[in-house]
Amino acid sequence: MDPRGSVGEPETSWSPTTTPGSDIIEEVQRTTPLPVPITTSSAPTRMRRPVQRPLRIEKRRGSGGTKVYETFEISVVNPRASIDGSDVSTSSTLTMITSATSSCTDPWSSPGGFVEEEEEEGDINWNEDEDAVVVPKLEPVEDVDMADITDTNETIGPEPPTAGSTPAQTKRPRGRPRKHPKLNPESASKIAKGRSKTGCITCRKRKKKCDEAKPGCMNCEKNSVKCEGYPAKTIWKSGKEKAEEARLRRAGAYSLPKIHLPPMINGVETEGDRMFFQHYITRLSLIFTVEGEQNAFKNMLLPIALQHTGLMHSILALSGKHIDYRSPYGLQFLQQHPGIDVEMLEERSQFHHDEAVKELVRQESSADSHVVTAATYGQILCLVLQTLSDSKPNGQHRFHLQHYRRLIHESPPEDVDFLKFIHEFFQYHICADELIALPQVGARALAPDDWNLPSTVLQPAAVRLLGVNDGLFLYMSKITNIRNQIRENMEQGIDPVVDYTSLYRAAEIDAGIRDWTPAWPEGDSRDLAGLLYKQMMWVYLWRTIYPPKTTHWRPDPRITQAVDDGLTLLAAFNPRDPSQTLVLAPAFVIGCAAFEKEQRDPVRKAIGVVKAYTEYKNSDTALEVLEEVWRLMDAKDERSWDWQSIAHSMGMDFLAT
Repeated sequence: MDPRGSVGEPETSWSPTTTPGSDIIEEVQRTTPLPVPITTSSAPTRMRRPVQRPLRIEKRRGSGGTKVYETFEISVVNPRASIDGSDVSTSSTLTMITSATSSCTDPWSSPGGFVEEEEEEGDINWNEDEDAVVVPKLEPVEDVDMADITDTNETIGPEPPTAGSTPAQTKRPRGRPRKHPKLNPESASKIAKGRSKTGCITCRKRKKKCDEAKPGCMNCEKNSVKCEGYPAKTIWKSGKEKAEEARLRRAGAYSLPKIHLPPMINGVETEGDRMFFQHYITRLSLIFTVEGEQNAFKNMLLPIALQHTGLMHSILALSGKHIDYRSPYGLQFLQQHPGIDVEMLEERSQFHHDEAVKELVRQESSADSHVVTAATYGQILCLVLQTLSDSKPNGQHRFHLQHYRRLIHESPPEDVDFLKFIHEFFQYHICADELIALPQVGARALAPDDWNLPSTVLQPAAVRLLGVNDGLFLYMSKITNIRNQIRENMEQGIDPVVDYTSLYRAAEIDAGIRDWTPAWPEGDSRDLAGLLYKQMMWVYLWRTIYPPKTTHWRPDPRITQAVDDGLTLLAAFNPRDPSQTLVLAPAFVIGCAAFEKEQRDPVRKAIGVVKAYTEYKNSDTALEVLEEVWRLMDAKDERSWDWQSIAHSMGMDFLAT
């Protein structure tokens, strides 16, 4: 029942027998439609006209007389009766009351007095099989002229799509969809512009549009807001780089204690230091002596260096200065340590030299005095040997030798074996320095020719160098004193330049040289070195007491034979013989007496072999001085006698050891 059907007077009762008055009652038959199966009949569909029903309208006033109601009565026409033209009364009616004063129009009202109702039921064929295919039923429509429909389609334009209408979807093309689909012209022109990320920090916080003016945007200025500027430009980084930075930040968040492991050996801290230390043990310590593997440079100096940092710095500096990185040995050494270059090694060697000098000047009062004294001698020894690597020697070695002379009288070492070792080493280099050193005018001093010789007979194994403990270098010092006296006579114009006293002393020296024998047994390579030093002493003595004269420039057969014998001894040494460390001084002295040109090439070759063995640059310096002496000999210049003055004029004050 429609809710509006309840509207009316409460005291009024209605029934089907009520006489129509001012109110109109409409009765409508209400039936429940039955489900109609759709048949598969091929008969054509019949179109019916809408069913017309009579409509009666009566007006009736309520019992109160205040309201007027309209009663609609609709008669339901029997469909089957309407087909053959008969009219049948309604089997049931539905009465509805509508207020006549209502402004709403009745949906069932019709100006013709009929209500059209579409037939819901169609023809049903009850004899059809239940399994037949269902065909949808066509509903009847009003008779419309087809010409009117054509005209209407032509006159009326397309209806605009409504908001609720669904747009027609186009068929998706075949194949895999594009990762980046093409944009049609309409969508390309309507692409929304994304938010800019280059605005100032303040506008981005306030979510306002920034005009991106520099240095401060005008939007902040207009709104009296402090502009915080623009974020710094960042460099693009790959995902791996960002992940690595994040890992480092996470690692930095943990503060680990810094642990510093001290060096196991004082001074040996870097890979370059280990290279220097290795070179000193395996090669350099063997060059300074003829002892072999077990020598004092390892067995005596290294234990002291482990207790004294200054001596260790001196040893590492000496080793670093000695390596020639252009030689085959140096190149091979660098290949074994690819992480180190020459510049790093040179810087590290200079560092050790500076630290060694600081430690030598600053002696620790709290340290053991015996260790400090022994370490001081060891540092002076390293400084003397370090001058052999100078390409332009300036006599620095002589300063260290003089320091040793003062120190040995003030505080000699208490260890007897160490005292013998340093005495032999320093005395050997002091005598060898006399071969090149030129005494200064007014400050000439005689070479010491009365130093004490050991009272006991030395065993061959205890001899490390030649000429000191066996007394041969005692004759060298006496010859040097005679030579200095002759030079002084020549400068002063005294005639004869060689006085009789000098000749008498030379005769005594000659007798001593002839009686001298080396301490090594026959057949030993060191015995060959002793014979070479004996030959060198005789040549040095003869060249000293027989200065050349310009008027009688003719080599004496005795000196020529002595030089030839010396060259024979030089050629007898093996290139890898440890005695090569003793050959430079004899080769230099014999070369200063090589008046014949054919005698000079063997001297050059012998000095070249010494250079290959020791790898010291003083060999090149000695050969340069010899070339100048030979030039003066060929020019018959008597200045060729004084090779000390020649070396001094060339600015080459070196040690020929």
